[in-house]
Amino acid sequence: MKIASAVAALSLITTAILPARAEPTNDMVLVQGDNFEMGTNVEDLQKIQRKTGLRSRESLLAEVPAHEVTVGSFYIDVLDVTNRKFAMFVAAVPGWNKEQVDDSLHNGRYLEHWFNREPPHDVLDHPVTFITWYAAVAYCNWRGKRLPTEAEYEWAAQDPETRAEYPWGEAPPRDDLVSWGGNGIDGTVAVGRYPANSRGLYDMSGNIWHFTSDAWVGAYSELLADPEAVDEAADDPRIRRVVRGGSWGANAANLRVRYRDSHRPFDAREMVGFRCAKSAE
Repeated sequence: MKIASAVAALSLITTAILPARAEPTNDMVLVQGDNFEMGTNVEDLQKIQRKTGLRSRESLLAEVPAHEVTVGSFYIDVLDVTNRKFAMFVAAVPGWNKEQVDDSLHNGRYLEHWFNREPPHDVLDHPVTFITWYAAVAYCNWRGKRLPTEAEYEWAAQDPETRAEYPWGEAPPRDDLVSWGGNGIDGTVAVGRYPANSRGLYDMSGNIWHFTSDAWVGAYSELLADPEAVDEAADDPRIRRVVRGGSWGANAANLRVRYRDSHRPFDAREMVGFRCAKSAE
């Protein structure tokens, strides 16, 4: 992706701040800030590999080592942003219509399933997908919010008392708990269909991967060794972004609270969406 394209993306994001809307508080949950251990201890990888059926532990190495982090109190959306809500944004900020977003800012699939600038009626209450990280940032700005950080997402997804493996607890994924690769549903489902976690948040795992604000620099071992690289990457809109939560096609390991992966910011795909957060004042 060219630097000029990245600058254009930032311009679009900034423009989307202007027509901000007042946000009802009842669609967000206050998550109290705290210190917590983020990530996974290396000695736990073999057990996780065995429990989740992974052939190799390589995909788990990015979440090593476990390390202490501090998050301030913040609000986070109860539900993922839906096609219905994203359509309101596109109507208010026409620069994000798929016909008007510059071709260099997406992979050719931005809102590819929409017709006449509207999502299909049968997926209005499904999480919006086929969007870019730039569009997610712009939407959150429009609502007076922002994308959650990776640490905020992990802290919000888990039960703070039990530190369970999944948002719903220690039980392995089941069709009544989560939309995932084991239930044979080939696509998204409506938000809020499965049980909420202990904080009252729905779909923190499964259905879609979630964009976060954090740049992907590599495994935690790399981040902790070179914090300056993290700061530089955060300011570069061309860098891959951390995604969390797994999706409708995910395996048991992907759905874990501590699992982390990355996605290109301009790569609109059928399994990546987002929800918003904002700092508590």
